[in-house]
Amino acid sequence: MKVTCDGCHTIYDLPEGKEGQMGCPYCEHVNRPKQAGTGKMKIPIPQNDVLDQSKTMLGPMDGILSDENSTVVRQAVAGRMMGLSPSHETALVILEGDGKGKRIVLAKSQLTLGRKQADVVLSDPEASRRHCALLLYGDFAVVKDMASANGTKVNDRVVKEALIKSGDRIQIGATVFQFILSPKTAPPSGPSNRNA
Repeated sequence: MKVTCDGCHTIYDLPEGKEGQMGCPYCEHVNRPKQAGTGKMKIPIPQNDVLDQSKTMLGPMDGILSDENSTVVRQAVAGRMMGLSPSHETALVILEGDGKGKRIVLAKSQLTLGRKQADVVLSDPEASRRHCALLLYGDFAVVKDMASANGTKVNDRVVKEALIKSGDRIQIGATVFQFILSPKTAPPSGPSNRNA
């Protein structure tokens, strides 16, 4: 059965009857069996957690969520500080939607994207006011959905949070961005004094 670790919140497979005996494969925390009537009983989690279609405009096949991303994100950012890459220019390029082709150079390590009250404001009626957050960690970033009405997609998968690297696509409503890290060009050097 699928259970959620009380320690790190990772979802993992636990053989029937092994509650309280086997630890989480990631943090090794051993979940204690919950007693009936306490309101904290372990509930098996289905393989595919499908969004309630009454709360979103996404189609049924678009509504697949994965909690595996949360574990990957936690492991990737452990011990790292947010910040821009000193050797790369970090940008979002609009691939689809209003402003197609526009390149947005990111100048800070934490920003929000949305229709209003956001660092990157979108002219997209399907975007929530504060749709998602983008946290930069040098050579990669983390995108976190901010309880948006229509969800946030990374490479065509609906995510709560996900690790992204250069070339990955982020979709907010009808707007699709590509996350780009490009090497900064060295400033031109002065005239050469070579004697041939």
